[in-house]
Amino acid sequence: MAPAPHLLGWAPNWVFDQPALENVLRQRLAELPGATLAFPCEVVDWQADDRLVQVDARRPDGQVERWQAPWLVACDGGSSPIRKRLGLALEDLGFDEPWLVVDALVAEHKLAQLPQTQVQYCEPARPSTFVAGPGRHRRWELMLLPGDSLSEDFPEAELWPLLARWIQPGDARLWRAAAYRFHGLVAQRWRQGRVLLAGDAAHMTPPFMAQGMVQGLRDAHNLAWKLERVLRHGADDALLDSYETERKPHVQATTRSAIGLGRVICERDPEAARQRDERMLADCGGVVPTTVRQSMLPALTDGLIAAGSAGAGSLFPQPWVRSADDTAWRLMDDATGPRVRVVALPDALDARQADALGALLAPLQGCLVKLRLATGAPDRAAPAEPTAAATLALEERDGLMTDWLRGHGAAFVIARPDHIVHATAATADAAIARLAELATALRPDVDAAHTDTP
Repeated sequence: MAPAPHLLGWAPNWVFDQPALENVLRQRLAELPGATLAFPCEVVDWQADDRLVQVDARRPDGQVERWQAPWLVACDGGSSPIRKRLGLALEDLGFDEPWLVVDALVAEHKLAQLPQTQVQYCEPARPSTFVAGPGRHRRWELMLLPGDSLSEDFPEAELWPLLARWIQPGDARLWRAAAYRFHGLVAQRWRQGRVLLAGDAAHMTPPFMAQGMVQGLRDAHNLAWKLERVLRHGADDALLDSYETERKPHVQATTRSAIGLGRVICERDPEAARQRDERMLADCGGVVPTTVRQSMLPALTDGLIAAGSAGAGSLFPQPWVRSADDTAWRLMDDATGPRVRVVALPDALDARQADALGALLAPLQGCLVKLRLATGAPDRAAPAEPTAAATLALEERDGLMTDWLRGHGAAFVIARPDHIVHATAATADAAIARLAELATALRPDVDAAHTDTP
């Protein structure tokens, strides 16, 4: 992974136990007064009109409850009954391979003898993957060959021979095993009326870039703030059309990258594999390069971004910052909150331009950040906590944002609440114009003319 300082403040690569994470998310949802958690339950019927969606859900005790909401987000898995009922077809990106996934808890004495990182075994006899999970959790993904069972039930007697090169009985406790077909599929449309698709209901990817659950998280991150703008802040529901416009090409590109890696890994012809190895080594002059995984993930290319603006559609950097009242460094999200933000380098704008930006940011519940590199004690010039259209004076520790802006020839960056760059600008007046465009898209009722934009 990329070295520090990390673009988003956090290390970019993490392994985690998905069931444990899901339990934490459910526990947090149960604490929120605005959320009703019904798990497990089955959607048995739903109807949508031009105002509301009605959902009938059956609880484990057989009782059917009816819920109403302005929008229905279908996150009901790869076989999505809601997607099928809507008649939304899947585009096949041309990958379909059966694999066996085995999770195990490895004994302490064996951990040091196993690889300490992820390994792809591009071996024609049986392509496979080793994943080092958290704690004692290790995962093996093994390509199933012609004649292998495709049953969901794999007795341990059939699993141990497949794992023999790594572990033997007594080295680990087998946790679970399941056969999957690794697909590359993307829904042709992601919205129909008041119903939107997300997660596996909208797309499925082979796991070779570890992007399956992450793609669903990106869907949720993109869609949640737009639903909030529509439901709470007066945005037209046409804003939700940008969800598919932005996410579908990103998913397609990421999935095609994963498929490309899969084709390298899954080659079963020994001669073709030999030629593959020779070609790949020749292409890098015999010295295998290090590729940062994040460099393989595309930026957004369309939607609610300023076309042609340097950095638009990419991830918004997150430096470590402090304000006038801080003695400790904290991440910028903790200082500003997840809102529309305009970050300006020092001395890049005058009072009139700051007021114009503030006038546009106020109805967006945004904030203006004047950012400078730390040179010693904190600058004592500004309040520590943001309010609507607040102006914050922050110092950054490592120069991450400053270097990023200068690398794009910019002194300003406008970020959306989902941490996607809407635009950059070299001058304050250009930043005002770009922010006015975003304000109009998010709040059509806001007249940007009073900002005195040239």
